[in-house]
Amino acid sequence: MGIHTNDHEIVIDSVTKRLDIIRDDKDSPLYQIIEEIPQYQSHLRFTQEDWIGGHGQYDMSVFDKYFEGQSIDTTQEGRVILGPLINSVGVSGGDLGANPVCFCWFDAIAKWMCATATKVFWYDGTNFVEKVEIAGETITDLVDINDILYVCLGTSTKYYYSTNGTSYTQTDLDDGYAEKIFPAPNPAAVATVLWKYKTPNDLRNSSDGRTVADGGVQWSSAAVIGDTSSNIINIFLVNDSLMIGKESNLYHYDSDGGLHPLMSDLRHNRSSTNFKYVVDWQTGVYFSLGTGVGEITSYNAFEPMGALQNTTDINKVGVCVGLASDKDWVYDVEDEGTNTIVYKGREVRIGGQARESGLRWEWCPWVFVGTNACATARVCQHSSTDRRLWFGYGDYAAYVILTDNPTADSAARFCASGFLRMSYDYGTDANWDNLWQSAVLDVKGGASGETVQIKYRKDAETSATECIAVAATNGVYETNFTSELSCKKIQFELHLASDTNTATPEVTYFQAKGIEKPTTVRTHEAIYSLGDTPSKRVKEIRTFLRGGRTSTSLIKFADLRYGDDTAGTAGTDYVYVVMQPGYPQEIEIKHEKDRQPELGLKVRWQEVSYS
Repeated sequence: MGIHTNDHEIVIDSVTKRLDIIRDDKDSPLYQIIEEIPQYQSHLRFTQEDWIGGHGQYDMSVFDKYFEGQSIDTTQEGRVILGPLINSVGVSGGDLGANPVCFCWFDAIAKWMCATATKVFWYDGTNFVEKVEIAGETITDLVDINDILYVCLGTSTKYYYSTNGTSYTQTDLDDGYAEKIFPAPNPAAVATVLWKYKTPNDLRNSSDGRTVADGGVQWSSAAVIGDTSSNIINIFLVNDSLMIGKESNLYHYDSDGGLHPLMSDLRHNRSSTNFKYVVDWQTGVYFSLGTGVGEITSYNAFEPMGALQNTTDINKVGVCVGLASDKDWVYDVEDEGTNTIVYKGREVRIGGQARESGLRWEWCPWVFVGTNACATARVCQHSSTDRRLWFGYGDYAAYVILTDNPTADSAARFCASGFLRMSYDYGTDANWDNLWQSAVLDVKGGASGETVQIKYRKDAETSATECIAVAATNGVYETNFTSELSCKKIQFELHLASDTNTATPEVTYFQAKGIEKPTTVRTHEAIYSLGDTPSKRVKEIRTFLRGGRTSTSLIKFADLRYGDDTAGTAGTDYVYVVMQPGYPQEIEIKHEKDRQPELGLKVRWQEVSYS
């Protein structure tokens, strides 16, 4: 350490002064460094014991939600289990030859029907069996009305129908063209009739759509729905009101033939996916809307919803490629670009949770369809105990078994693996260092083939790394990580796996433990000496230091006793500081009787990190 004649060197607005610190009667300088430690978690914890809130939360704020997942079931309170097993079905010895475009239960023969673009099949309990091929045409709809199965072929080819699922007859009615046929009340609202539409804007009805010889009744004259610049996409009911969904609007066609536009804003949001998929659930009607899903809860009350609504913070967008429902759940099939996922969701009433109260939708990434194409989804009850969700699966049809409580139902089947990625944890402050060391798990059903593994992604990482190896332990246990995890933010993943489709591991509690390292606030408190020598004139030094109170520039501070120098490098030879409010303070230091009192200026410098 070199020889110094002063204690501190200060630079305020390019003016440099060297100052001395007053010493007490024991020759100790009246100077101290104060380390102010903010409130922080001395024992860092990330705990989650419920995931029922569903996916879509980036950082942890609501304690039963998470970031995302795959092939996972979080729809029961307080536990994570594997999602259902996908069963793919084709014809005996092969696939269907194309992606399914619609499913239908044909009540007359008690058969589950499936159509691709050119073929109609029925399901024999094991495979699909081809029943008819309409070569060169494109099937647009398959529907059972009054025990008659109609096969719609669009605007240029007349539709077919069947009463037994085996033989098919083409209608000879004058206007036997239909994109879709739909049962709904007639304009007088005294009977249920068939409604059909042709693109772009032609709507008609008939009491029977078969051939004249079979009792068919000619279709009515056309009701023109909107203009020809956009196509009708679908027709459906909302509380027995006939709705016609177009690319550019939603219309109500009333019993007097009046037409009422309800969603004129869609003229600026035209899409061929608007109203392509429609499903009823509880008291609402749900429909595909652009890249999302919409909800109608009354005649003209609309609201956006869906599995990917408000999930842009986790970088999730997609297009609805199927909607289905049963008494408890809505199933939203979303094509997210590379992969397609079936989300299982419902709207529930909640209260008392951070940031949320009232009604909310809870969506679980339930079935991973992957890169297999899907264009339709539908629930079928094959018997009183056999309920399935069917969906397109490339050139196959596929289903998963529906059950109220999978782990208690012997009919339930589980996929081989899945994961859940929890929300990010930042600790107390996003810029503080966190050291994670271990995790506590409560696992049920753990066995040699039913395992749980813990992975993590920290800071800017985009792939997961193992921190707890695959474990088959059952019960509550704590495991140290393979090495400490140092980070600013982190998210943990639960990876579940099973070697049998009849069982799944179940996680009911997760806690990660660690230590948080807060950034402290460093303050220098000094009382500087004043005097009558040229270098210590009272007025000059007081004016200099008062300038630090009002200066809008950072102040350089160097402790000459330690060899610092304001002409050197910031952070190494000196530090930047600001003067705390209320300083400098003029004070008088009294000494023992053999020393005269001294005038001093008390200052508090707060360090500022700056480069």
